[in-house]
Amino acid sequence: MISLSFIEKPHNKILFVGYLIILFGCINLIQIDDQSIISIYSIKQFVWLILSIFITFFVRNIRLKSLKNISTLMYLISIILLVLVLFIGKEISGAKSWIKIAGFTIQPTELIKISYVFLIAKLYSELGSYSASVLVKYVIGFSLFLIPFVLILLQPDFGSAFMLLLISMSVIIGFSFNKKFIISLIILAAVFALPIWNNYLEPYQKQRIINFINPENDPRGIGYNAIQSKISIGSGQFLGKGLGESSQAKFGFLPENHTDFAFSVWAEQMGFVGSLVLIALYFFLIIYPLSFLNDINDPFLKVVIFGISSYFFFHFIVNIFMTLGLFPVIGIPMILFSYGGSSLICSSFGFSILALIIRNYRDVNRLGV
Repeated sequence: MISLSFIEKPHNKILFVGYLIILFGCINLIQIDDQSIISIYSIKQFVWLILSIFITFFVRNIRLKSLKNISTLMYLISIILLVLVLFIGKEISGAKSWIKIAGFTIQPTELIKISYVFLIAKLYSELGSYSASVLVKYVIGFSLFLIPFVLILLQPDFGSAFMLLLISMSVIIGFSFNKKFIISLIILAAVFALPIWNNYLEPYQKQRIINFINPENDPRGIGYNAIQSKISIGSGQFLGKGLGESSQAKFGFLPENHTDFAFSVWAEQMGFVGSLVLIALYFFLIIYPLSFLNDINDPFLKVVIFGISSYFFFHFIVNIFMTLGLFPVIGIPMILFSYGGSSLICSSFGFSILALIIRNYRDVNRLGV
């Protein structure tokens, strides 16, 4: 049993909540089909869970200065992998997003989301006399964002590109807010919306947006997933049907029940109460690290905490809205909870870094990074 003294430490609270969400995800996957007693997805996810624990132990021994020093290398490796995946990547669901390295299949789009945060944090912290220049921060932020964004669109993986956009914009705007720029950005988005709709969006992407406005428009086609997801969530009622009793998942009514709609399966099995517990854990993981921002002096650590918290927030909120029919289905799994090795490894690395910073920031305030 985990002692209370362990959980009382601020950095351990983050680790405990992060791994509790992962564990719930493994439990959620145990009986999502009617073909086996224990789903293969649950077994594989548990293996990834063990690997992520090793990553946490590795991160515990990293010096914060080392993170800053390897930020550029992390970003460059991510870019190289994004280029490679276009040529030798494995195509799944119409997107060439996966690459095999040393027997492991990885998704480079997960790595770039984290590495972008580290590199932008390093550069923002090293601007010196230019640190007050909003223009310089915007130019740097957008330049570093644009390259991976285009490479991801070429796969094409619209969902991951959208996630990178949200994370990047939150960091750039969060640390270089300018009202005039925001207004200009909104105007530009409005001006280019129609040309992008007509010339760059694939027919299925347009249909998903139309379906978002009216899912019943095509209940047996594009609107099917969203409708089945809402049925699954609603059928869980207050206390749920019980573990392994998700009829929507087990009998094949709910597609992608191990990834995009894993939360729908959880809501059917655990009901409103179980869903509320899971959502509360996510809010803690996102908000608790942000409560330390005012106590941390180093700008690099501030940007990293804000960026990684944004990383968790946008993945969580977009997936929740997708499953509730409040956002188009764009293929975003629930981070930490849905099945997926690359996502789990990167996200566990993310909350391990948050724990590392919160454990050591007082020394950094005295000594610097």
